[in-house]
Amino acid sequence: MSVKSRTIEVDSETAKALEAEAAARGISVPELLQEFTKGGEGRPPDLEAMRAAGRGPWSPEILAEDARRLAEFERNGEGIPWLEVNAWIRSWGTPGETRPPRPRKL
Repeated sequence: MSVKSRTIEVDSETAKALEAEAAARGISVPELLQEFTKGGEGRPPDLEAMRAAGRGPWSPEILAEDARRLAEFERNGEGIPWLEVNAWIRSWGTPGETRPPRPRKL
């Protein structure tokens, strides 16, 4: 089967968001878009297969980074409360967009 490639233009903010989401899932942007078009509301079709294969959030690199960040938190007790992170994320792209919250002792 031959695959035809097409170019679709999006603004840079959308492109960055697509690239970040694809990277977080351990897939390419075309694979991410294919998931979106097949329904499932943008969720990977088989999370268990991704876990078993060590892809996406279960990749060795991401698991190592998670372990490093947890050890750092346990050592210094600094973090950012979820409510502050959530408020910051919700401000993205709005006229009142806020600066990222800073870690502090919790």
